[in-house]
Amino acid sequence: MDARALSQRLAEIAADLGAYHGHRTVWIDLAGRIVHSEPEEELEAEGYLYVGTFLRPGVDELVEAAARFVALSPAPAARPAEPAPDLADVGLVPA
Repeated sequence: MDARALSQRLAEIAADLGAYHGHRTVWIDLAGRIVHSEPEEELEAEGYLYVGTFLRPGVDELVEAAARFVALSPAPAARPAEPAPDLADVGLVPA
């Protein structure tokens, strides 16, 4: 997963968790998505990876916890624009 996408998803999770008044448990599901549930739900038996149980965590706290389980790849770099061909090189001469 690229680092930018992970950070964005964890920011969404942090915002979601901010709406709850109690603890929430964060998991990585079988498809590699980061989800949250009630702490009483035991999803490990279904193959989910337990990330942690939190009370209104910040993004940094979630990134630190999830980074133990998620292989990060760098965000794809923007491809530099190719220079325009020289008109003389392609057989054209400006009028």
